[in-house]
Amino acid sequence: MDQDRILLDIETQRDLFEPTGSCFGPQAQKAAPKVLRLFRWVSKNQIPVISTVLRVRKGETGPLSGIRHCVEDTEGEQKMAGTLVPTRINLGLRNTTDLPREIFHRFQQVIFEKRDTDIFSHARLERLITELRPVTFIICGAGVARGIVQAAVGLRKRDFGVILASDAIVDLADPMTEMAVLRMEAKNVVFAPTKEIVTTHPPKRRRRFRSPTELLNEATP
Repeated sequence: MDQDRILLDIETQRDLFEPTGSCFGPQAQKAAPKVLRLFRWVSKNQIPVISTVLRVRKGETGPLSGIRHCVEDTEGEQKMAGTLVPTRINLGLRNTTDLPREIFHRFQQVIFEKRDTDIFSHARLERLITELRPVTFIICGAGVARGIVQAAVGLRKRDFGVILASDAIVDLADPMTEMAVLRMEAKNVVFAPTKEIVTTHPPKRRRRFRSPTELLNEATP
């Protein structure tokens, strides 16, 4: 298995990426095919995947939008079709530091469930990342101003390479998106479209895109 790169898949759930989802919109319509292209690429090349699933308690709205989303035990909470690989383990919500031994030798995809957006507030997930040798993370998913920026900045602070799949993310109209993009740029996160990521050549480091809005809407369906 290729362990020089890891796909970090953040909240690619039905409520956020599928037409029947409560928060689905034009941006997700463009991003979803790119997410699926990344998953086809990792499956073909045996690249490890870390996936996070947001589980919002019943009666709560959720952290990504004012519209209720990803409520536990609903269809909208489930991962988008095509974002699961055959060899996987779901470690659930349990926030302890224990992990299966040699996890990426046994499973290509490791799924963590969480109540909030920050991956580093999840003890198991933080331990897994801390014990990794130097790798490059490729990030896709939902919540540019929430989980995505938290993950990207946190990984850069830990000296991991980070590539953001700029056409495989959604921001859910969060007013803090522009600031999140600036924070990631300041930490030398590489912004690249999916087509560059899945080619044999590594994406070139990019200067700031024309604007955060254009960055997020650059792709065409």
